[in-house]
Amino acid sequence: VHPARSHLGGTMINALAWHFQNRSSGTLSAVGKEFARPGVVHRLDRHTSGVIVFAKDDHAHWKLGRQFEDRHVEKRYIAIVHGRVEPPVEVIDLPLGPHPSREKGFREKYVVRHDHLGKPSVTICRVLASYHVPASISPGRKDADGVDHGEWFSVVELELKTGRTHQIRVHLSHLGYPVVGDDMYGGRPIVDPATGRPIIARQALHAALLSFRHPISGEPMTFRAPFPEDMTGVIRFLRRSGVEPASPGAAESAPSPPGAILKLSELVPPD
Repeated sequence: VHPARSHLGGTMINALAWHFQNRSSGTLSAVGKEFARPGVVHRLDRHTSGVIVFAKDDHAHWKLGRQFEDRHVEKRYIAIVHGRVEPPVEVIDLPLGPHPSREKGFREKYVVRHDHLGKPSVTICRVLASYHVPASISPGRKDADGVDHGEWFSVVELELKTGRTHQIRVHLSHLGYPVVGDDMYGGRPIVDPATGRPIIARQALHAALLSFRHPISGEPMTFRAPFPEDMTGVIRFLRRSGVEPASPGAAESAPSPPGAILKLSELVPPD
């Protein structure tokens, strides 16, 4: 989203600065400029796709920032995760904080912490669909008898009640459902057996919907980001690879779980 210690260029801030110089009038707000993040109201993790909002002036920035701070913003994400997620709706209320190790490879990570460094973090997880892929296509972990029964995958909608760094990824990994492709938190890529290559080259996490009130008029506004092609490819692969619904309530044709806004059949229409 903005320049950092190891990534000084190629950020959204760089792209927006170029856009305002070459494509349109305007600029980013000065709020956060001293930290090299002007106009940044909120952030997405690197390699997470989806909708994000920036502010073009200071007044709008403070108004939008207050909505995020007061938790008056609706944020919905879609993730593809390892495992058969149950129950269909779960409130994940686990405090998050920095990883206790400051060694290289750990200092960027976050973990569940029940000490003074853990900050309240709440995610509501709703299962949109679950799939079973046989071992011949996606080998899983063998049982005590050495039999590989394949692997389960789930598509979930995440509603954020707080906005901690890596919140979704840490919460899901802690429960045993790491995001596909998220090697930082235990996720693995899904490999297409036809090509031997990963179908998606990042964590399968997408900020699908963002709602807030216009900072000047107060009008309710909702924005949806188009579903990305790489995650679409994963879901279509799961659909055609010997799919079995985890339960009647987890099949794509089943009614959406209570409180869900997004429908998988609309995000990725059937072939």
